[in-house]
Amino acid sequence: MIKNYLKVAFRSLVKQKAYSAINILGLSIGVACCLLIVLFVSDEFSYDKFHEKGDRIYKFTLERIYPNHSTNYAVVPHSFGTVIPKDFPEVEQVVRIQGPANNVIVDHTNKKGELTQFEEQNILAAEKNFFNVFSIKLLQGDPNKVLANTTDVVITEKTAKRYFGAEDPIGKTFRFFNQEWSVTGVSEDVPENSHFDFDFIVHWGEENQQQQQNFTSFSVHTYLLLSPGADAKALEAKFPKMVDTYAAAQIERDLGKSWADYKKEGNGYRYFLQPLTSIHLDPTNIEYKLKPVGGSINQVYILIAVAVLIVLIACINFMNLATARSAERAREVGVRKTMGSAKSQLVYQFLTESLIISFIATALSLIIVELSLPAFNNLAHKQLTLTFNPLIVTGLLGLALVVGIMAGSYPAFILSAFNPVTVMKGNFGSNAKGTWLRNGLVVFQFWISIVLMVGTLVVSDQMAFMQKKELGYNKEQLLVVERTFQLRDRSQTFKDEIEKIPGVQSTAATSSKLGDEGDMFGAQFQPEGSSEILTTKTMFIDDDFASTIGFEFLKGHGYSKETNDSLSIILNETAVKTMGLGADPVGQKLSHVIQTEQGNRTVVFTIIGVIKDFNFQSLRDKITPLTIQSNESPQTFTQYVYARLNSDNYPAILKQVELKWKEMISATRQLGEAAEMPFKYQFLEDNLLAAYEAEQRAGTLFKVFSTLAIAIACVGLFGLAAYTANLRTKEIGIRKVMGASVSSVIMLLTKEFTKLIGIAFLLAVPLSWYMMDNWLNGFAFRTNIGVGTFLIAGALALGISWLTVSYQSVKAALKNPVNSLKSE
Repeated sequence: MIKNYLKVAFRSLVKQKAYSAINILGLSIGVACCLLIVLFVSDEFSYDKFHEKGDRIYKFTLERIYPNHSTNYAVVPHSFGTVIPKDFPEVEQVVRIQGPANNVIVDHTNKKGELTQFEEQNILAAEKNFFNVFSIKLLQGDPNKVLANTTDVVITEKTAKRYFGAEDPIGKTFRFFNQEWSVTGVSEDVPENSHFDFDFIVHWGEENQQQQQNFTSFSVHTYLLLSPGADAKALEAKFPKMVDTYAAAQIERDLGKSWADYKKEGNGYRYFLQPLTSIHLDPTNIEYKLKPVGGSINQVYILIAVAVLIVLIACINFMNLATARSAERAREVGVRKTMGSAKSQLVYQFLTESLIISFIATALSLIIVELSLPAFNNLAHKQLTLTFNPLIVTGLLGLALVVGIMAGSYPAFILSAFNPVTVMKGNFGSNAKGTWLRNGLVVFQFWISIVLMVGTLVVSDQMAFMQKKELGYNKEQLLVVERTFQLRDRSQTFKDEIEKIPGVQSTAATSSKLGDEGDMFGAQFQPEGSSEILTTKTMFIDDDFASTIGFEFLKGHGYSKETNDSLSIILNETAVKTMGLGADPVGQKLSHVIQTEQGNRTVVFTIIGVIKDFNFQSLRDKITPLTIQSNESPQTFTQYVYARLNSDNYPAILKQVELKWKEMISATRQLGEAAEMPFKYQFLEDNLLAAYEAEQRAGTLFKVFSTLAIAIACVGLFGLAAYTANLRTKEIGIRKVMGASVSSVIMLLTKEFTKLIGIAFLLAVPLSWYMMDNWLNGFAFRTNIGVGTFLIAGALALGISWLTVSYQSVKAALKNPVNSLKSE
């Protein structure tokens, strides 16, 4: 019986080549899109699941609560890592990590005495139990000993090959961070699906901290390994008491006020646990993460929805064509039933046909996926591969089965139920029920398509908005020379020298690169007469920075070369409001506690200016309180020199700046004060654009899959138009004989589809607005969804449908009416 079903099914598919090709093409593209999205989503959900103890590892994270706002931090006070395993028996181990340190020049002298240097981007410091908690396999070295000593360093396999080739790296030395490090272990390369990465990992211990005990300043990433069966939520509930026990005394000592009063004023420290495997996709806005940009759970959910919708569109194509062919297949059903076929046999026959199409389409989709994976990986910044393990094979077979049953449900259960007597009398036609279903499916397809179009347009608008938004300073033609701290006291000379280069308008020095979260460190200030301490982002600038960047001063003034500004400070608007400094903050005092080995020291700053709020971080984030100190302060250094250019002759300018750099670094090196540091620069505008790379990739992915979804819908619409035109062949012939023009016939055939697109548009507008408005709410600074966006999407859908249908419409309209009216 099965053999007969297969034989008849293949004959039917071969007989209707165009119908079969359209269905297979639509389904194969749909399944291929679905598979690519599944690979992407599976990779996103796989982060950190390779750790054997991953289900018991949690990150100890902080929500710092202020009277009128709160901020989440991935870094916490280091001393909690000491007391937690003592106070909570359910905590088996604690691992503290510092870093990552980037742009670090690493010196290595080979066995020939030759100095080699590399600029490293991923250097972490970790406690000695790191490799016992995290499943990063050691290829060489004892996990209990590799980070035991203060000069120990473990390198990854690729790092070992880069420095030593085939030589044994154990015992070899590096120099960075102004000390010698000895290689004690080699680890496997950190998997791509990890929320942290490293090329070097060095020893960290509490001796690394200036202050041996601290429960309020944020400095390390802390991970807890819980005992088997321990309840993370129950442990989390004990943290408030822990804060009362340890942090309260330090706050009372530093502020001179009671912990109870401090909390009554709205201050607090809420520590919570992040499961290791959820860190990558956690939507919580947390600052100072090990990887600044993680995944996006909203993006994952959107892509899952797109995958489902694409498969639905492909299945709808199948069902649409089945309803369009219902009159033709009805005669077949009538004959089969007259000859004694049971309804169940017809159901099996039609399902067999759809399953064959589905399995052929799935097989073809695998070829499409393999061919498109390199381009998709490049687009998504992934290293995805299609492997055929038992789980994948089972999933593919299941997908083909589900798609086949979904796509073949109409012909299997509806056509098989036709009354043979009615059909054999010739009374069956394109009945109202079939027409209603077919039109409903077309509406559904283009409803999905228009929603995807609106989404694509909104994502593109938001990306354009972020690129064009005024940030509160002039970001154009700003050259940023990095690592100028290596010049020591020659950094000012370097700055003055490059300002003399033709094409350089002005220069400035600073500790921070605008747009980089990691360059803005936190500092705590207490306003005069207030008992509240506020943590702000802080940067150091020189006397020329404000004018070079283009800050707008609302009150007071900036730093001056004529005065010593080491105890002066500038605030942004948000800091003034948050601290409650009133309408005239200039002249008011801010206290700052500096922790030293000899104890705490209080420094009092005087506010000399207030600048208009500007976006010093990503546009994803709201503008937060910012304090700007002078680089005349003793605890600062110059990390970057900015140069405002007034010429487009960048190559010539860069060449001269590089020559000055080499001259200065050579002089500094001769005195033994610096490494041989290569010239490194970046244009600030490029850096700001790179900050939104993840959103740009997401937007491109969304655009690609939306386009494919629309294309699949059009493939089905093309076939449906062909069948519709064929059904109305005699009607068109009669109309032409009666004098109808070609244009009127084309309008006749496109009018019905135009109505359907209109209905789809009306249904798509509210849903697409709701979805994309929620997506935009993830940005502190966002564009608005205008009426034009919906009109463009509707016009595109209408235009695409007209183009799709027009070929068949024109073909039918131009057909000789004599041939159309001949009896078959």
